[in-house]
Amino acid sequence: MTTELEKLNEQQRKLNQKKRQARTKEYQKLGRAFYRKSQAKTFAGAHNMLEHIPMFQQAAPKDNLTAEQRQQLTHIADHMNWNGNFWQIEDLKDVSNWLAQFRTDRQKN
Repeated sequence: MTTELEKLNEQQRKLNQKKRQARTKEYQKLGRAFYRKSQAKTFAGAHNMLEHIPMFQQAAPKDNLTAEQRQQLTHIADHMNWNGNFWQIEDLKDVSNWLAQFRTDRQKN
């Protein structure tokens, strides 16, 4: 039975990969169509045409983290592993303790 499950998992993985490739091709087609329609001379010119659209505006990041917190967060993120479906965290206890410092009620229950 596990071999059947393994086959199904492999088929699902391949299907997801094909979906990603198909989505990438569609995005490329959309990008080329926009570039032609915009009649931009350069890629930078086409990019500038999108700046007034809020979705494409890059807001300045609001960073409320201290340098130590940023370092801890980077350490946590660097030790995460992608399993094909979601990110796995190696030491969930440390992550939950780190996140607990941001609770509004900081008392331990």
